[in-house]
This record gives sequence, C-alpha cells and structure tokens, in this order.
Amino acid sequence: MNAEVDPRISRTRGVVLDATATLIGEVGFGRTSIEAIAERSGVARSTIYRHWPNRPDLLVEAIRSTVALEPSSETGDLRHDLSELLGGLADRLGSPQTGPIMLSLIAEARRDPQMASVFTRFALERFGLIRSILERAIERGELKAEMDSEQMTEDLVAPLFFRAFIRSALLDRDSVDDHIDRWIAVYAR
Repeated sequence: MNAEVDPRISRTRGVVLDATATLIGEVGFGRTSIEAIAERSGVARSTIYRHWPNRPDLLVEAIRSTVALEPSSETGDLRHDLSELLGGLADRLGSPQTGPIMLSLIAEARRDPQMASVFTRFALERFGLIRSILERAIERGELKAEMDSEQMTEDLVAPLFFRAFIRSALLDRDSVDDHIDRWIAVYAR
C-alpha cells in the first residue's frame, strides 16, 4: 500500500532542491554548502539533513530534478526518437538555469573525485537512454551493426556540448535536427 507523502514534506523538499539547483548555477558545486542551501531556502539545516544524509546525495538529487532527460516513448523511428531526446538535452544545455549547472558539474568533476563519481552516475543514466535507442536501431538493421553504441553515442552527443559550452552558440531544434541528419548519414546502414 502506498502511503501519501505529507504535502508539507513535498513542498519543503521542492524548496530545498530548487535552492540547491539555483546555487549550483550561481556559485558552482564547491560553494554550494548545506549552510548556503539552508539560508537560500529558509529550511533548517537539521531538516535538510533529515531528508539528505549528506551533501553529495542532495546535489545529485538537485541535478536529477533539474537537468533530467525524460525518456520519451520510442516510436521506432530513429530520427524522431533522437530528435525528441536530443532536443530535450539541447533545451537544457541552452537554458539559463540548467546550462550553468551542467557546466559546473563538468568542471567540478575534474577537480573533485566525489563529484566525478556524481557526474559519472549522471552521465551513465542520461546517455544510457540514447544508447538504448541506438541499440534498438542496430537490432532493426537501421544502423551499422559493427559500430560500438557507446562511440556512436559520444559522436552524437559531444557536438551539442561543444556548441553549448565551447562556442556558446544557440542550440535550437533545427540545428539539433541538422546534426542528427548528418550523424545518421554516417552511421546508417
């Protein structure tokens, strides 16, 4: 039997997660402390620790709740499925709220082994969605079977990060779809 969660708890958790995500985007992971989160959210540190026993757990949940790629229902149309998923990623990378969070996570993962673990978990979950679409397309015979799905995923996703974070260029749906078309031309059977 599912017990309903007290709405006050849901609200408190939401306020803390929002404050955490905002702070990460503003000051980075290193300066997003429990004290700063408590001050920003107006929620006592003891309450925060009751819900998240440590800072990394809170940071991971804030990232997931803010930047998460929602699995779209697969249609079996490779281009459409990639467009939906990568379009959502592009929206998040280009967002004034989630883009800085992603950039901060990448930078912090290079400095802090604990945050590197957080980033690895985050990346594996998110890129696993893309890889599963590619693997099913390989099974259907749409993509070259001899290609490694992990490498194909990197080749598909890396240009979006480059465009967003290195070139600071706009990531609109048309540019994402053009990229997907070029990628399919290389990897299609």
